[in-house]
Amino acid sequence: MEQNLKKCLKLILDSEPIIIPTDTVYGLVCRYNSKSAVEKIYKLKKRSRNKPLILLGHDWKSLKRFVVGVRHGMPLLKQWPGPLTIVLPVSKHVPKFLNKGFKTIGIRVPKNKFLLKLLKQCPNHVLASTSANVSGKKDVNQIAKKVKLFVKAKKGEMSYRPSKIIEITKDGIKVLR
Repeated sequence: MEQNLKKCLKLILDSEPIIIPTDTVYGLVCRYNSKSAVEKIYKLKKRSRNKPLILLGHDWKSLKRFVVGVRHGMPLLKQWPGPLTIVLPVSKHVPKFLNKGFKTIGIRVPKNKFLLKLLKQCPNHVLASTSANVSGKKDVNQIAKKVKLFVKAKKGEMSYRPSKIIEITKDGIKVLR
């Protein structure tokens, strides 16, 4: 596992997207503050810029500077780490290229030991992420052939179901997925 962590971290720091297991589905991740890495993810996925990436963090402490207006959702944070993405208003700390034109961003603390160890070593303990499939398809293999590293999940490590997505606004909580 240490060998994979070192490889992952080196590629991430070199602004290369990689595929790693999360607690839900395979994630295509990169440095959140690297414009070239973020652009590579959009190109690999053939993803519309109308679909933002999310931020994965090692813990709430690492994510809270990227969002504002959390007070309403504080009880939901008790579900972390786990398969819950929370969409909140974006703060000035999110690079403009990451969520072009969006006033919100999804954040999540995954429940995957390998990924949490990786996040702990990443800049600010945060990565930009999306599912590791071409938009509209379920197969990971198309993208896996185009990245420099695909870390396979161990048996039972992932649920293979996407996370629940909840948006928190001043008006309340809305389930998006």
